[in-house]
Amino acid sequence: MKLISWNVRGLGGVEKRKEVRKLVAEKNPFILCLQETKQAVYDDILSMSLWGDSNHAYSYRSSLGASRGLLTLWDTLEVEVWSSVSFEHVLQIHGRFIQTNDVFYLFNIYTPCDPRASQELWVSMSKKLQMLRGEKVCVCGDFNAAHNLEVHRSLRGGNVVQVTPHFSMFIEDNRLIDLPLCSRRYTWFKGDGTSMSRLDHYLVSEEWCLHWPNCFQVALLRGLSDHCPIQLSVDEEKWGPRPSRMLKCWQELPGYKQFVKEKWHSYHIEGWGGFVIREKLKLIRQALKEWHSVHVKNISGKIDI
Repeated sequence: MKLISWNVRGLGGVEKRKEVRKLVAEKNPFILCLQETKQAVYDDILSMSLWGDSNHAYSYRSSLGASRGLLTLWDTLEVEVWSSVSFEHVLQIHGRFIQTNDVFYLFNIYTPCDPRASQELWVSMSKKLQMLRGEKVCVCGDFNAAHNLEVHRSLRGGNVVQVTPHFSMFIEDNRLIDLPLCSRRYTWFKGDGTSMSRLDHYLVSEEWCLHWPNCFQVALLRGLSDHCPIQLSVDEEKWGPRPSRMLKCWQELPGYKQFVKEKWHSYHIEGWGGFVIREKLKLIRQALKEWHSVHVKNISGKIDI
């Protein structure tokens, strides 16, 4: 499974469309999420110029004049989309990955720069995410906000990018996990090179992360846009072993699932998303070992009987 999210800063130019097409040809994503397309009209000709002749489908949210605009494209041989919903600053799809039959919700998002508008978006998104508790959810795109000054750098001093607590609260309140970013620290660069920040993210639910524990987001090379494309990949062979291992037969023991749920929600760990999920997995692995030893005591005697 491979997803790509990219603030392209406009699709009107031929060269920009060629760059998107080249990215698709090289990476072969299951799903491609584009922000700031600045396109009021979308059609099959435009989608083919971006994806090529291979099987695909798309949904979109039109721009307002020469700003905004969202486009989500997907490989119909890999992804079946059941529904697509467009609302202010967000394009949502709901479907399944065909090979594994895993159901998912994906939100392609472009957060406005205006503080009041962005706060209204967080409130609106939180309501939708709370209705999807327990589902595999991914929220990706350009969030136009930084967690803290550590992911923002300005060579001239001052903050071009907002460092707002509302973004962090949105992540925490909805139990979203911001996976570590590989290959580079920043995803947005000002044209003159004086400022840079990490504005682009994949935020995933706990269920998503537990189902695909070897999930990583990687910042790809920046091209004509001032944003880097961000790739979310799940590759069992290339990304190493799972953080936690267990025997599948444990799940057949009475009380297993309830024990895992209760333990998972009982741990309260502070820190960034990747650290929290790692520490929780370590704790629950140890708890499972103790739980298993209690539930299989005197198993030899039970077999003899």
